[in-house]
Amino acid sequence: MKKISEQIKTVNWLPILAFYGIILIGTYLARQLPNLLNLILTQLTDIPFSFNYNHGFVVLIVSFLAYRFSGIKQEITLLGNNKIKSILFPVILFTAYSIYGINNSHGVNIHLWALLTCSFAFIYNLMEEYAWRGYLIESTGTINYVLKSLISGILWAIWHILIFKNFDQYGGFWIFMAFCIVFSFILTFAVLRTKSIIVAAAMHAFIIQMNIVSLICFSLFILLLVTWNKKIMTKTKYSSRYN
Repeated sequence: MKKISEQIKTVNWLPILAFYGIILIGTYLARQLPNLLNLILTQLTDIPFSFNYNHGFVVLIVSFLAYRFSGIKQEITLLGNNKIKSILFPVILFTAYSIYGINNSHGVNIHLWALLTCSFAFIYNLMEEYAWRGYLIESTGTINYVLKSLISGILWAIWHILIFKNFDQYGGFWIFMAFCIVFSFILTFAVLRTKSIIVAAAMHAFIIQMNIVSLICFSLFILLLVTWNKKIMTKTKYSSRYN
């Protein structure tokens, strides 16, 4: 295995720095604009949704352009290397939360509200993960998993300074950064194993609440990842061994 210094030298950092710099500038400018999603939703409903997709669109567009012009071969795609198993991730997320429900003060059925909340979170996380566990992971080339996770986690955490007013709910920025790094190890492992943005987005979204449902989702997600490359032997194949 190459030393860390040797691995770092193999990476072309200029396009990565340009990618990150453009995202930071774009995110700052996007956050100065009115919440475009809310402007649309207020025409359809009186229910106040807090989701802001402004900066999500920024990271999505910048990542798409980065893939287009950087020359990096994209291997991490929407559905990855096992489409059926990838789709199971959002199915588990939506089903588990919809059955359990999420309380709200808007008078909306808790099961419907859970489905809506998961849907908005999942769509937004697709945008984020396309950048942080998509382009960023692939642009770091052949460096090892640990370095990829650290780089992704640190840059991801710093970017949130432009998103949140403060980090009090996490106990401060440094605790939040530690959480991002740990979570980045999980998400990076997921995309390297599955090559799927959908998988990372669903795993990102399961923490909309921390309760028994999130624990169930996480347990099922890990089980799917651990058994990702295993195939169930069909009856025909099984029988043929003994004929």
